[in-house]
Amino acid sequence: MNEKSEIISEIKVVETTTEADSDAVTQTEGVDKANLRHIALGIPFAAWFIIGNEFCERLAYYGGSVPFQNYVQNPPGDPNLPGLLNRGQAVATALQSFFTFFCYFTPMLGAIIADQYLGRYQTIILFSIIYMIGWIILTATSTPAGSASGSSFPGFIVSLVVIGFGTGGIKGIVSTLCADQYTQTSNYVMETKSGELVLVDYDLSIQHLYNWFYWAINVGSLIGGIVCPILELQVGFWAAYLMPSCVFAIAIIVFISGERFYIKPKPTESVLLKAYRVFRFAYKQAGLPQNADAKKKRKSTLDFAKRDSEIPGVSVWSPDATQFASAWDDQFVDELKETVMACKIFVPLSIYWVCYNNLSNNLISQASIMSRPENLPSDIMNNFDPIALIIFIPICDMIIYPFLRKYKINFYPQQRITVGFILGAFSMVWAAVLQYYIYLDPAFQATGQSNISVFLQVPCYLLIAFSEIFASITSIEYAYTHAPKSMKSLVSALSLWPNCAAALISLAISPVSEDPNMVWLYSGVACGAFITGIIYYIVFRHYDVIDAENRTRKANNQTLIDIKVSVNENVALGESNFSKSSA
Repeated sequence: MNEKSEIISEIKVVETTTEADSDAVTQTEGVDKANLRHIALGIPFAAWFIIGNEFCERLAYYGGSVPFQNYVQNPPGDPNLPGLLNRGQAVATALQSFFTFFCYFTPMLGAIIADQYLGRYQTIILFSIIYMIGWIILTATSTPAGSASGSSFPGFIVSLVVIGFGTGGIKGIVSTLCADQYTQTSNYVMETKSGELVLVDYDLSIQHLYNWFYWAINVGSLIGGIVCPILELQVGFWAAYLMPSCVFAIAIIVFISGERFYIKPKPTESVLLKAYRVFRFAYKQAGLPQNADAKKKRKSTLDFAKRDSEIPGVSVWSPDATQFASAWDDQFVDELKETVMACKIFVPLSIYWVCYNNLSNNLISQASIMSRPENLPSDIMNNFDPIALIIFIPICDMIIYPFLRKYKINFYPQQRITVGFILGAFSMVWAAVLQYYIYLDPAFQATGQSNISVFLQVPCYLLIAFSEIFASITSIEYAYTHAPKSMKSLVSALSLWPNCAAALISLAISPVSEDPNMVWLYSGVACGAFITGIIYYIVFRHYDVIDAENRTRKANNQTLIDIKVSVNENVALGESNFSKSSA
């Protein structure tokens, strides 16, 4: 007995990592994890195939969609202002807004198919085929032969729907599959080459991955956004759509090439039905007369669906209730609570995305009436947005964020999203002021073309780019890390619905998206984003506190598991040694 006691007193907690680049065993006895510097893991090898696929797909998407505004709005024949369908700014803005809406509405369909039926890999292949068909239709109907036969406009409408199905079907899945490539999903302590003990933080690893995922998106967006408008102006719209078609074919090849390296989570049971049952059960239990006092003391109504609810005075379940609740465990309820938390933040983000959507329609129209160098297409200006992102995402990821963490300064998700709101509002303020001076310009009043330089739009694009780093990247990261494994595609798809709602708002205001209303339109969007940003922080700032508490609880649970494993192993060793000595 004394021998066993001595062994137990010498136990050290051991944590290991299974990642190939960090496979050392670190002894962490007596280490205060709260005071360790947090670091992120490197990006897994398999994830780079998915990032390469996303680069090509976004090059095709943004490059091919940038010409839409000019294609629909302007008449053919002007050598400096390309166009074909001559439907006007309001119609062009409305169709662009519909396209954005549809692209961000359909991810839910892809997520359900991926999570419940085909799995993420097969679902991406399926919708990529649909996507490719859409590009073929758009390219064929934009040729001179297609225009002469009168098929350009109906072909454009059909292609918007088909491309929307394709891109939407994979959009909510591809980033999720990329993050799935991490095999180590819990935090652990490791020793660096310099001898420093650090905490490898899973959430930071996802943030690091999504920063570079978003960086690849914007490199693709930049290349497509420069090449396609030049092709549109110098060759024709058919060439501007053929290039994305070819690039997307490469995207499919790159994605399939990494198939043997991927971690591919299998589809699960109907999580939506399971979640519905939890909600129904929890609210039914909360409505029982004997739970009237407990209902006042609960932190979340969903806690009534937990066996160990920790709600003071909660009534004991009936046998029928116990039988009904056997389909889930307390962990699923906790994960569902985190999912609901994540989904709540998506509602106000719709107002932020109204700011962003102006890049693809109204700001292009604004550029078309400003002074710009000869042969510079008006729809090339929004490339200052991806240029800024390509430069500043690495700076944030490799310099600013690590510097803040080094000095224990935590820039929490809700703080970052709030900053994104404010910067988005300032971008619209800049657009409104610029539009005001365009209207005052005598040249514009006389000819409809202003002498104000188009490069004065650049600060507007820079502000939007900075806002994306804080609001957009953080929201998709938050969606993934707060979704249960069985619902990650679904929640990632839901994180895109603010774009969908924003497109509907843009569609609703598109009839007034023309001169002389643009100052009021930009000003209204700016005020809405600023006020929503302030309200957002007031309502959701406590989420950062909840996240910190959850991280602490998970770390404590992991430590208890490690201690239990170590105790069992060392006691077993003691028994073996004791038996040998007795023999």
